[in-house]
Amino acid sequence: MILTTVPAIAMEHLTVSYGGKPVLIDISLNIPQGMVVGIMGPNGAGKSTLIKSIMGFVPRDFGTVRLFGKTVDNARGHVAYVPQRGQIDWQFPVTVWDVVMMGRYQYTPWYRSFTSRDRHIAEQALADVRMDSFRNRQIGQLSGGQQQRVFMARALAQQADILLLDEPFAGVDAATERAISALLTASKAQGKTVLVVHHDLETAAEFFDRIIIVNRRLFAYGTPRDVLKDDLLAGVYGGALRKINWNTGADT
Repeated sequence: MILTTVPAIAMEHLTVSYGGKPVLIDISLNIPQGMVVGIMGPNGAGKSTLIKSIMGFVPRDFGTVRLFGKTVDNARGHVAYVPQRGQIDWQFPVTVWDVVMMGRYQYTPWYRSFTSRDRHIAEQALADVRMDSFRNRQIGQLSGGQQQRVFMARALAQQADILLLDEPFAGVDAATERAISALLTASKAQGKTVLVVHHDLETAAEFFDRIIIVNRRLFAYGTPRDVLKDDLLAGVYGGALRKINWNTGADT
């Protein structure tokens, strides 16, 4: 685990476009170590692109991204990524155990077998997401929530300092929501930095220390109390929103 006062993630003037169409424009922010941060905004706002830019998956038009002061290419071992479920081929013939062990590949040269420590870490990751009893199941035979937990376990097995989760709560059952919530709490306690693309404004204050609001540009970044304001959100989301008590999630 890295212990440093340098921001876990630092972006300066990050600008990204697809086919000449701007997706992210001039994003600058610093995320300290040990924060659980939500990324929110309307559909097509660039939330997933922001995550992919941190991973170096998409080219930047302009600007920089640094992880613990290092360039993305020099910090890949510090980052684990859980994509949206729709990006994964669930018919691929691998078991739950195979998927989780993929998290140990970066520590295992091609000429060496997994060690007992690698297997112990994978077993603990499966237990942490309550999927250890499914280790021999083919991933396509699982429910959507179970599949999400398996890929969370893979990320845990990487023992990364930064976790990037793209819509982990989307379409999951109550058991998976509880498992993910517990993972966020445990990761923060371990000093990890977690970024979560999230769509549900009503639960944001429950899950996140800070929230990034984007719609191509950065509209707000701060605590839920500072960011979840009706006038700001109405401007970002393009219209009036149902008024919500942000502390409880209850309609008012």
